Amino acid sequence: MIYKNTDKLITARRVAGLLAETKMSQERYAKMLHLSQPAISGKLSGTVKFTANDIWKTAVIFGVSTDYLYGLTDIRTRDMTPV
Repeated sequence: MIYKNTDKLITARRVAGLLAETKMSQERYAKMLHLSQPAISGKLSGTVKFTANDIWKTAVIFGVSTDYLYGLTDIRTRDMTPV
């Protein structure tokens, strides 16, 4: 998959929205990801790409799907209903 600038912005906007919704500071979020606050700031501004590990940890922290964070769906969580 080619990583486009718009992809970075979609992910950044989704994460920023979750931070605002939960009133979590960038500093606290950075600590949870074992990153610095400036690193998080760069990711949220779209100048630095979120890694797959960042996305996975973020999905766990906020209880959302990775597809939601990548902008592949507007549904926040996967349906975990057994088939």
